Amino acid sequence: MTGPLPRVFVPPDSLAGSTLELLGEDADRLFLRGVRAGDQLVALDDSGWEITVDVQVASPLAVRGHVASRQVAQERRTKVSLYQGLLHPSDFRRLLAGATGLGVVAFVPVITDRSQIVELGADGRPLGEAEWPRLVRDAAESSGRGRRPAVGQTMLFGHALDDALRSGDVLLLDDEGELLAEALVRRPFSIDLFCPPPGGFSDEELAQAAARNATAVRSPGAVHDPTRHALAALEAIYAALEPEPGDS
Repeated sequence: MTGPLPRVFVPPDSLAGSTLELLGEDADRLFLRGVRAGDQLVALDDSGWEITVDVQVASPLAVRGHVASRQVAQERRTKVSLYQGLLHPSDFRRLLAGATGLGVVAFVPVITDRSQIVELGADGRPLGEAEWPRLVRDAAESSGRGRRPAVGQTMLFGHALDDALRSGDVLLLDDEGELLAEALVRRPFSIDLFCPPPGGFSDEELAQAAARNATAVRSPGAVHDPTRHALAALEAIYAALEPEPGDS
């Protein structure tokens, strides 16, 4: 196998001492990705470590190897949880992949007044919700993340707002809000970012947020695609709080 080492999130109990053992579905997934005996891979157990493994056995039933080295995975300092008003399923999938690559630590799907709920499953939850953690895992592996974002259960807007206000600074994207840069002057470490569905948050939702001292902000530039709107805001947050070396 040539090129970058494959990165794979593994169950924590698959690593015991200096040995990695994957069975069943986990082994089959790696085998289908082309991992064979004699290869190396990077195992990620969601603890913040990157674990390089020399593969000794590889089949659809079992993958076993020896731990060659460990190093701390590089993750962003700023912890952003994304509370996204439900979008069309294809747009939401794009958002999950893009925001995972940028560095989001958690997703919370939110039912807002203008959410697009195309169809509900037999369990009463948005169709496709069960596949979201897998999409996030795959995006985290392909983008070089050391930890995969958590995917919370879908929540009503008011409940999500109350939940977010317990943990950090709460920002809501709104075209009438203050400049995003102004809200970041204090350089918060933890941010809960609420992004709207097409059409924005309703007046009632904005009033609820204001009453709870959440901050309405507008991201730079006019972006009409709700997925791109959320990603642009994330990019602006990271650029402001975690500039690349040499940036002014």
